[in-house]
Amino acid sequence: MPKGNDVKLQTLEDNLKVVTVLTPPAGSAAVYLALYVTSPGGGNTGTEVNYSGYARQEITLGDPAMNGANAEIKNENLIEFATVPSASGTFAHIGIFTAASGGTLLYYGALGSTYTLAQGVKPSVPIGSLTIYES
Repeated sequence: MPKGNDVKLQTLEDNLKVVTVLTPPAGSAAVYLALYVTSPGGGNTGTEVNYSGYARQEITLGDPAMNGANAEIKNENLIEFATVPSASGTFAHIGIFTAASGGTLLYYGALGSTYTLAQGVKPSVPIGSLTIYES
């Protein structure tokens, strides 16, 4: 039996809002976006991007809302990573964590494309372009 809308919203709130804002793990009250070369999977076994200056970036989240059958939440801030100093490969996955390093992996997923980390590129996610959902 599929989850009802109230359960989807509550699951999303539990995983992101309640977990990170009301009862923050390890003192953190934020969530962070990480870029991955390979999928982190549920066990966080993928390869995180690594170039000089790279660091996970904090995500400011809006309020969860229903969009059809999905409970969704979107970023309310422009998420910008450091400019790539020299060619550093590609990335095609992301992870959302409870800490700027280490922490708990809350969500992960593949991007619609593979992105090249060419010299001078500044990876960024426009406001409202990162959607986290429970279906």
